[in-house]
Order: sequence, then C-alpha cells, then structure tokens
Amino acid sequence: MIDPLQVRPDEGKGLRLFSLDVDRAERERLQKILQAAEPGLAAGRLADLLGVKAVDATRIEIFHTEDLSGFGLFNYLVKANGLPEAALDHDRARIDAFQGTVMILFSRAFHDQHVTLAPAAHVSLIGAWDEEPPELEFTPLRSRAAVGTGAQMTVDPAATPTLPRWFWGAILFVALAIAAIIAGLKGTFG
Repeated sequence: MIDPLQVRPDEGKGLRLFSLDVDRAERERLQKILQAAEPGLAAGRLADLLGVKAVDATRIEIFHTEDLSGFGLFNYLVKANGLPEAALDHDRARIDAFQGTVMILFSRAFHDQHVTLAPAAHVSLIGAWDEEPPELEFTPLRSRAAVGTGAQMTVDPAATPTLPRWFWGAILFVALAIAAIIAGLKGTFG
C-alpha cells in the first residue's frame, strides 16, 4: 500500500482516489481543464486542489460516479486502471457505496518527484493503492537444447553474402546494351 499523501518517485502505477465536494458547474469546469491539458507539470486550479505547486493534468481523471452507468467505481478501478482486485477488496464496500464526484490522481502526475499532498478542504481522500507487480516464477527449461548458459555459447558471425563475378559481368553487359540502344535511337531521331 502506498502512503496516501506522500507521492514517491518509486511508486510505479499507483493511484489515489479523492472525493470532490463540488457542484456540477465546477466539475464541468475542471473537466474542461483536463480536456485542454497537455503533458507536463503546470500550476493552476488542479494543483491548488491538491495543495501542490504543479501537477501533470494529463494524469488526472475527474468524473461523477453516475457517468459509469452501472459499471461501478470498483470495476472501473480494477478493469480500466489495472489495480489488482485483492488490493481493493478491504475497501470494496466503501468504494461501491460512494456516490458523487471523484478525482483519480495517478502517481506519475508529478514526473518522478517526491511530493507531499495537502488537499483543499473540499477534497477528501477515499483511498490510495498501488499496482503490485506479480511474482515471477522461472521454470527451468528441460530441453537438451537448453543445456548450458548463454555466456558459454559463441556465435560465428554470418559471412557477408557475395555475388558471383559472372553476375556482375551480366549486369555490365545489359547496361552497355541499353546505352547502345539509347545512343542508336538518339542518332536516328536526333
């Protein structure tokens, strides 16, 4: 689990979910800011909401939970944002019950900087989660061809393919024949 209000550069694919106590007009204003946003850190209304100097608005989503039309906020976090279901299970009831405007803040919104969030009074943290990479299992190969290590193998560089001399002679003959035909045509029509 990630620290809710401390964004670290090594977080990976984490996100924080906030509720926004805003009316429809303010939500639409914020969504217009997001639609016009370009990648890069910038000061402004969104940075003020989070209590930071600058934020990359392309790494933020703001919407009303009604916009998910039956899909549900929990499913959106899992299926659309790649969070493991197990990471959210202990918060599932709270996430499913929430109705209103939410803001999703992705950890990469600060371009690998360490940032302390100080959300505005009408911005409340619902939760913070990180996508934990799956444990990798390396099963040894059983094929006889897999015996040995890559460091012990040597590969002979492939010889540069060469064309036979007769090929080059044929090319020269064709080129000279074409040149003679063109010269003859120039003499006839020229």
